Amino acid sequence: MTFDQAAILILLVGMLAAFAIDRIRMEIVALGGLAIGVFLGLVPAEGAFHGFASPAFLTVVEVLLIAQVLGHSGLLDRLAARIPATGMGETGLVAILCLITAFISVFMNNIGALALMLPVIYSVCRVSGFDQRRMLMPVSFAALLGGLCSIIGTPANLIVSQQLASRTGHGFAFFDFAYVGVPAALAGLAVLVLWTRRVFTPEDRRRVPLPGHSFRRIVTEVLVPKGSELDGAAVDRFPATIHAMHRDGRHILFQRPGTSIAAGDVLLIESDLSKLETWLSERKLVLPHGSPAIGGGLVEAVVMPESTIVGSRVQTLETFFSRGIQIVAVAAQTPRIEGSLADLQLSIGDVLFLKGEEEALREAFDEADMLPLWPRLAKPSVEKPWLPVIAFVAGIALTAFGYASPELAFGLVVLFLAAVGALNLRRALADLDWPILIMLAAMIPLGAAVESTGAAAIMAGNLISILPADNPLLLVGAILALAVAVTPFVNNASTAIVLGPVAIGLADAAGLPPEPFLIAVALGASIDFLTPIGHHNNTVVMGLAGYRFTDFFKAGWPVTLVVFLIALCALWLFWI
Repeated sequence: MTFDQAAILILLVGMLAAFAIDRIRMEIVALGGLAIGVFLGLVPAEGAFHGFASPAFLTVVEVLLIAQVLGHSGLLDRLAARIPATGMGETGLVAILCLITAFISVFMNNIGALALMLPVIYSVCRVSGFDQRRMLMPVSFAALLGGLCSIIGTPANLIVSQQLASRTGHGFAFFDFAYVGVPAALAGLAVLVLWTRRVFTPEDRRRVPLPGHSFRRIVTEVLVPKGSELDGAAVDRFPATIHAMHRDGRHILFQRPGTSIAAGDVLLIESDLSKLETWLSERKLVLPHGSPAIGGGLVEAVVMPESTIVGSRVQTLETFFSRGIQIVAVAAQTPRIEGSLADLQLSIGDVLFLKGEEEALREAFDEADMLPLWPRLAKPSVEKPWLPVIAFVAGIALTAFGYASPELAFGLVVLFLAAVGALNLRRALADLDWPILIMLAAMIPLGAAVESTGAAAIMAGNLISILPADNPLLLVGAILALAVAVTPFVNNASTAIVLGPVAIGLADAAGLPPEPFLIAVALGASIDFLTPIGHHNNTVVMGLAGYRFTDFFKAGWPVTLVVFLIALCALWLFWI
């Protein structure tokens, strides 16, 4: 093994470990790795930024821009109103929501499909009274399953298509992934609907007014009013977790033995929403500054992966304060809670409870790239809401029938939408999830270096030495299993970038066509149901529903197993 081969492998392993630990922003890790690759001569200096001109990168940007227009069109609002009226039971609603999400995800990226469906799910659960925990994770998984079925369903599919084009001169057709993706997705959806009911059993069989909220931990500041039965109560007997106590503007060390609560104390507490609502209604506690009760008169909004406030503290959110918006409480995931509500650091999936004027809230959500969940804010009327859909379908037709490449077809759609005034390019480009895009563009040259240095051939040769070269199904199954093993800890685009050249090398070493191996990489990179950190969809719903880390494994292992087996059978039937 040469120096270059060893260096690129060590560099990529280190970067994948950094992605998995998630202590450094992903775009910083990717750009840092690219800089090291250029410094060591692994990536030519003139090719360092070729990733930004990559067809895969351009197509992802275009699809994200189109998804913004579709999301603002309001086409799913009617769906949110009609689904509860069908009178379906919980199983039927979960099945319908999963099918719709999977279908949408065939034609746009996974997080975009989930973002479109989240307000629908909230509306359905509020009206029907069903538990969000039994719907959010299945819908998140359904978005990943739908992405298996087309070339634009997920960045991993675009990446391996570009890798195939670099190797053979032609990429995958628009629906080449559907031969394997459709049966695998249908099997996975069936398991989702049936299995998650067993994993997430309701606290009781009756419908409850605020479904799922009993599982959510709310962080807020409360004031102990005069006459409260909690006045004089010992801190260690307080019926919620106290993170900080302030009395007369001074911080109190409430951990001291014998410390008691006094009227006028301001407490930073963490509690179940249902219990907190009860204490507020009984006047045992009140919210400072005359805020309404949580859950009443407030707007709930979730911090999305592309939100500009990820990593910010509440006290720095001038986007809201400058518009007179008050942050009343946060459903937070961070384990470090101290000081005051203003000191709380926000992360993906956190839910903010906000009080403010509707127009101000709408502007703040647009500026911060947050997704309002409940209540549904009135949207400005959109003229010809079906026009973006027709344009998008035309773009899909152009690439599906081979008249244009994906980046050209969807580029034409973007230009058309901008020309008719449906898309403000300057604003839409600013709203894109640039950390993910920068990570993708920076990783593409490093993935090419895996092949150009010969490291992919070395790894493929090692795999061939331990696997029977005369068994194509076993070889494809091995690369599929490797992708499935890596992706719960690393985003699927990075998994495809790193393993794609290895898959091509393995195909060359076995004297087989690269197509089934690359499809196996793309599918394996998206079979991400075991952890909340492998894909942003899972991270978002973890914060919304208060899932534990282990909940994803409990719900996801049967889906992973079934999708893996069906995908392998479909690969053998259609591609090997």
